[in-house]
Amino acid sequence: MSALKRLSTKMARFAEALDGIDDPTGDYIFSLGKRVDKLERDVEHLERQLHSLAGGSAVPDHADSR
Repeated sequence: MSALKRLSTKMARFAEALDGIDDPTGDYIFSLGKRVDKLERDVEHLERQLHSLAGGSAVPDHADSR
């Protein structure tokens, strides 16, 4: 294998390794997904608190709606 061919192969592997490392849109969407998950957990926690304070009859259970 010639030196130029080896260099070309190594550069192609390096480019493949770098592919997708800098993906600001994907990072932003992933970050939004984490925030949504946290907000859903917070809402479920607050609904449980409200449910226990209301004596169990005032707040419908949304856990089965997914």
